Amino acid sequence: MGKYTGKMIISDLDGTLIPRGGVISPENKAAIEEFVKGGGHFAIATGRTPEAAAGYVKGLPINAPSVFFNGAMLYDWEQKKVIKTLPLTAVDSKKLWPQFAQQALIEFPEACLEVYTAENCHIITPEANDDPRLPNEFYSYGHTDLSQLTDTVKTPWLKFFACDKHEHLEKYVALAERMGVAELANGFYSEDNYYEFVAKNVSKGSMLSFIREELPGVEIIACGDYLNDNEMLAAADIGVAPANAHEDTKKIAQHIGCAVEDHLLAWIIKNIA
Repeated sequence: MGKYTGKMIISDLDGTLIPRGGVISPENKAAIEEFVKGGGHFAIATGRTPEAAAGYVKGLPINAPSVFFNGAMLYDWEQKKVIKTLPLTAVDSKKLWPQFAQQALIEFPEACLEVYTAENCHIITPEANDDPRLPNEFYSYGHTDLSQLTDTVKTPWLKFFACDKHEHLEKYVALAERMGVAELANGFYSEDNYYEFVAKNVSKGSMLSFIREELPGVEIIACGDYLNDNEMLAAADIGVAPANAHEDTKKIAQHIGCAVEDHLLAWIIKNIA
């Protein structure tokens, strides 16, 4: 029995474990290593794919089921295998998602629209529209014609993502409501210029129930900084937000820690775990 036996920390990446545009600090890495050596479980929760996250968390001792695609996938990091997926298109008998994507291509010509499947990120908009973040990410992606993705039984969509000006995204959300796809999904801003859809009732927080099945009896400490982390902080035993988190996320958290730049994970392990 170690000092941290029976405890688990699950952390968002950008703005929580890692400063935006930065890397994991030596202080955070050392604290996480100490936590795991002491019997603790450590996991990550992100909107990214496992491949994309790998470049950011290289060398970290991730030893608990982790959440990807903002809740659409639970993944065993150690075994490199998918535990569970909850596709966006599982409940869509009328194939509304491809219809919505086609209309979005017409009405939002400046947007970068991405369809995420378990295997790849498919960008369905022209290369000129690509999100500027893409060259700095650690995963492969391809430009795919939407017509190749319309068989959502054969190729389930896990997430539909839009990058555009916020004022455009407000109209994009209104289009989703008019076309009936919004009611099939959980939609949320993950940044001011990012809007994402995953399946209804799916979130980082909803995946905690499946993590508890994998690790019965574990006390979960969750940390996150933005709106897509709110349900995870609420579903955890203890929710922590950094000092520079979104104000609505800080309202959900039980504890407000230091700023992300001041090594939030080290602060959590010292003061809460």
